[in-house]
Amino acid sequence: MTDHLPPQADVRVLAGRFEVSLTTEPQIVPATQIVISVTGAQSRNVTLDGKAIRLSSGSTGVLALDLVRSTGYHHLVVDKRSYWFGTEDAKLGLDGIVAMLEELEVMGTGWTGQAMFSSGAGLRDPHVSYGWLDQWADEALRAVESVLNTPRSKATTSQVLRRRGGSGVLLAPTLRLLRSDPQRYLAQHDNGLIVESGQRYNPLRVIARRRDSTLDTPANRRALAVLFWIERLCADVIVARAGTDAVARARLWSNKARAFQQRPLARALGTQTLSTAPRQAEETTEPAYRATYRIAVDLAGRFGWSAAIAPQSRLSYVEQSDVIYQAYAASRLAKELDMRQTGSVLGTKQPAFSGEQFDLYYDTKPPASVLRSWRLYSDRPDDSRPDLLLHERSTGAVAVLDAKYRRARDGGASEDSRKDMSAYMGLYGLAAVTILFPGAHATVAEVAGAGRRIIEAAIAPSIENLDDVVSTVLSTLAQPSF
Repeated sequence: MTDHLPPQADVRVLAGRFEVSLTTEPQIVPATQIVISVTGAQSRNVTLDGKAIRLSSGSTGVLALDLVRSTGYHHLVVDKRSYWFGTEDAKLGLDGIVAMLEELEVMGTGWTGQAMFSSGAGLRDPHVSYGWLDQWADEALRAVESVLNTPRSKATTSQVLRRRGGSGVLLAPTLRLLRSDPQRYLAQHDNGLIVESGQRYNPLRVIARRRDSTLDTPANRRALAVLFWIERLCADVIVARAGTDAVARARLWSNKARAFQQRPLARALGTQTLSTAPRQAEETTEPAYRATYRIAVDLAGRFGWSAAIAPQSRLSYVEQSDVIYQAYAASRLAKELDMRQTGSVLGTKQPAFSGEQFDLYYDTKPPASVLRSWRLYSDRPDDSRPDLLLHERSTGAVAVLDAKYRRARDGGASEDSRKDMSAYMGLYGLAAVTILFPGAHATVAEVAGAGRRIIEAAIAPSIENLDDVVSTVLSTLAQPSF
C-alpha cells in the first residue's frame, strides 16, 4: 500500500543540457548519454528494466547510462515506486512515426499494414513488454486466478414453449400463440379455461418465462483477455532474449497463464480480445474483477492501438521505428517510380513492387539472376539482404539502397550507416550505393573518393518533392560486377 512507502525521493534524468524530474507519468528524454540522479532515497538499491542496480554513494546517488541507440521505454523502481521514461533520438519522433503510418495507408501502393501495425500486434518493444509485466503480471495473474476459481454468472431470462401448467406463464405471448393456430394449440374440454363461442377449451401449449444463468459475461471475457495478453507479452521477452532474469521470469508467468487457460471457464469461452464493453457491476464491487478491469484498461492504453488512429499512449512508440521507416521509404520510392505493390501485404511477394521499367526488391536476399556477391562463389556463401534493391529489367542494371532510421547530429546520415553501406559496396562490387534517411529537409549529399560514392538522400513525410532523390538514385544504376 502507498501509505507504507517512505517519503518520495527526487528522481531526475540529465541528458546533456536537458534535465527532467521523473514522476509516475512517462517522461520523454533525448537518446544520448544520460545520468539518473536520486536524492532522498531510503535505499541505494534500485531496479531498471527488471535488473537490480546499486546507486553510487553520497547524498545524491547517480547512475550513468548509454541510451544513444535507445528508442524504447524504461522502468525505474526506487523505494518501491515506479518511474517511466522514454527516449526519442532527435529523428522524426513519435509524430513522425504516426505520419509515416498514416501516409502508408493512403500511399496508393496497396500496402495494408495488417501484418505488423494493426491492433497493437506488432508495435511493442521487449523492454516495454517486460516493464509492463514487471509492474502488473503477478497482480494480474492472482486476480485472474480468483476469477477463474469463483466466476460470477449473469442471470438471463428467455421465453420457452412448454405444455400447460407450472409457474411463469406469460399471458400476452400465450394468447398470441393460441390465436395463431387454434386447431393446433387448443383442445375442447368441459371445464376449459378459455371460452369461445359457447365452447370451453384448454391450451395444449403455453409461453413461459425461463430463468437461467451464464458465465459468458463482459467481465469474465475481459479477465481472460488479460490472461491472453500476459502470454503475448511474455513471448515478446522470451523471443527477444531480453536478459537471463527477464526471460526466466517471463517463462514462469507464461507457464502460469497457459495453465490457467486450461481451466473450465477459459476453455468454455476461448481466446478473448480486450473488450470495449462498459464497466460491469462486479468490476466495481469485487476486488478480483476490479483488478482485472483496471489492468485491462491499462493494457488497452499502452498497447491497443491501430495505425489508423493516434496512439492512445506514448508507450506505443517502440523499436519498430526502423521497420516502419524501411516500409515507408520503399513505398515512397516505388510511388515516385510508378511501381505498384505486388502483394497485399508488403514483402510477401518479391519483387515487392513492379512497374513498366523497374522492379523493387524489399528486405530479401537478391535473386542470383539479378545481383550476386563475390561470396556466392565461395564455399561459405553469404545471406546478405539489402533493404532495397532497384532493378532495371531492360538493362539488368541495379542500385542498392538501405533505409536507415538514424541521423547524425549534423542532420545527415550517420557514420554507422556509411560503414554498413561500405560493406555492401565491397560485397557486391558496386561503385555507388544510396542511404535513405529521415532528414529534416530535402537534401542529397555524397561521400566520394577513389571512384566510389555513398549517396545520402533524405526521405520523410515532411519532404514533398523527391525529384532530386529519384534522379540521384537512378544515377547509381550499374551492371552487376559478379
